Amino acid sequence: MACILRNSNVSSRKTRVIYRCNLSLSQFKKYVDCLIEGGLLKKRVEENGVEVYSTTEKGREFLKDYERVRKILDNMRL
Repeated sequence: MACILRNSNVSSRKTRVIYRCNLSLSQFKKYVDCLIEGGLLKKRVEENGVEVYSTTEKGREFLKDYERVRKILDNMRL
């Protein structure tokens, strides 16, 4: 989920996010639905039918918190 948010910080097409996060289409759909429901990600459909995703302010705050927790856990490893 963090990978999806990181790669959607600048508006990104669905295919680009899937490839960058190494996800299957079904995994992508599952995670994106959850992120949209939580208000962390926005979806926009362009006139040509292309789906574009962008991280919301709430999503950017989540990423900051996630990175802080991740650093703490990395420092705890022996």
